Amino acid sequence: MFPFFKRRDEGPLAVEDAVFTPEDVFVLLGESLDLGCFAAQPRNLNLGRFKAEGSAAWRERLVKRFEPRGLVDASGEPVPELARALEPLRGHGAFVGDGRIPHRTNPVDGRTAVLCLMPDLSRATAVVRSGRGFGMRPFPDDRSLWEAEFLSLYGLERRFTWAERSQHFIEGEFRLDDASFTQALKAGEAATDKWCAERNISERDQLKHVSRIGSGPFSGFYSKEFFGADYRVCTFCDDFGYGVPIPKAGDFWTKGAVFVPEVGLVDYWGSAPRGPEYDCYGNGEAADKCRYAGFDFLGPGEGLLDNLLTFYDYPENGYEYVRPTARRRPGGGM
Repeated sequence: MFPFFKRRDEGPLAVEDAVFTPEDVFVLLGESLDLGCFAAQPRNLNLGRFKAEGSAAWRERLVKRFEPRGLVDASGEPVPELARALEPLRGHGAFVGDGRIPHRTNPVDGRTAVLCLMPDLSRATAVVRSGRGFGMRPFPDDRSLWEAEFLSLYGLERRFTWAERSQHFIEGEFRLDDASFTQALKAGEAATDKWCAERNISERDQLKHVSRIGSGPFSGFYSKEFFGADYRVCTFCDDFGYGVPIPKAGDFWTKGAVFVPEVGLVDYWGSAPRGPEYDCYGNGEAADKCRYAGFDFLGPGEGLLDNLLTFYDYPENGYEYVRPTARRRPGGGM
């Protein structure tokens, strides 16, 4: 047969060009959900059928589709190139995606991509929604290229403008329903001044600049929400009969953020361990006391990915001014 008559679904397939089903990802990860619970997650899988019948049928379909394309062997095991791309999805690393993990009160998953990182943060793979399936986008070995890759992943490369200078604020005892920061910015400079005064924030010019632009009658900022977690020193649940990357013991950090690229502003919130007296497992009141919030202005040279992967410790002194590069938990940033 002449080459130009060759079927498009024949021949070798690069990892970046493959589209996997949730069942494919589950099997490739050794019968496990992925780190970000994005591709292989309970809402995408019939786990009742898996418990009753196992994964043999899923594995068979995986082999039928991808063994001829050179991505798995006859038993469904990934070839080295695919195994390397999958490794950051497997275990106790960190992840960040565009939006929050679905839950009972908001079951819709609007995320487009989740970046998963190895425990030592040395390698990363983005899981990207592709139609009804998911693609794998390994990040370059050269870490200096990661920021550009991350901005491109979410279409932010032409929107991101650095702030005039770096600025960082964090406060504890944050309530998830506290919208005072955004309300102050929308209400104008006087409201922003009051919010800052209540927190002893003396440097207000950048926030007031945001307020002036964002509160105007014809203004409106583009924003992007992110959520990430650091699971490197926790223990995962092991009583489901398959891998579930949900902490059941040990310490873990979470961080959500709304990024306003036009002004380099990150409005963030999160949770961090505080000690044995704050056992957040099954104790909602204790979990609430582990929450923090604040804002960062990304000054010249500072990266968004680096910021989102900076999981702060709880600010025991209440309100704190610190530079972002000085407040990381050891190993918590890039």
